[in-house]
Amino acid sequence: MLVVTEDLVKVYKLGKVEIPALRGVSLDIEEGEFLGIFGPSGSGKSTLLHLIGVLDLPTSGRVIIEGVDVSKLNEDKRAELRAKKIGFVFQFFNLIPRLNALENVALPMAFMGVPRSERRERALKLLDLVDLRDRWNHKPNELSGGEEQRVAIARALANDPSIILADEPTGNLDSKTGKEIVNLFKRLNEEEGKTIVIVTHDQTIAEVCRRIIYLRDGVIYKEVVK
Repeated sequence: MLVVTEDLVKVYKLGKVEIPALRGVSLDIEEGEFLGIFGPSGSGKSTLLHLIGVLDLPTSGRVIIEGVDVSKLNEDKRAELRAKKIGFVFQFFNLIPRLNALENVALPMAFMGVPRSERRERALKLLDLVDLRDRWNHKPNELSGGEEQRVAIARALANDPSIILADEPTGNLDSKTGKEIVNLFKRLNEEEGKTIVIVTHDQTIAEVCRRIIYLRDGVIYKEVVK
């Protein structure tokens, strides 16, 4: 199993007030899955994604990635695991404005010590994969929203991660562009074999997910397998 979560509980504290975001979520994610996580605002969707992505730690429970219990790693080892195993795609792209598309895609490889020539070659291949090779020298403000998101997806693939986690990846796009991004995720899953987990409200994404879990009040209340 690629990812296992065991009885995840996450409680946020605001002063003396405790706000439970997750109330015991257990989930298995297999290699090659296309999983959608749906639910209303405040249901715990993004919290669950952040725990799977090792951006945060649970109050109790465990996240196990490729057999490794994340809670037993120190921060340096967790950062290394994120860099090697997990690719992130966000609603607002999070590209670095002063860098062009190629440099944005290559950046995660620089942190891993990949030589410059290899970074450039792989970044160009990834831009080709998302149909943006001819835009490699454009900065984010010279790209459309859909193009920025495709650059962000290429960047997420930079270190050949085991899993891609996407948080509302079509939420800042019009419906036509959003459908193009959905089709790109579908292609990455079917043709490249990438494991993809998407938190979303977008029903277009629901159409291509092989499995959907529904969260409400911090618990899984329904699961649909196609």
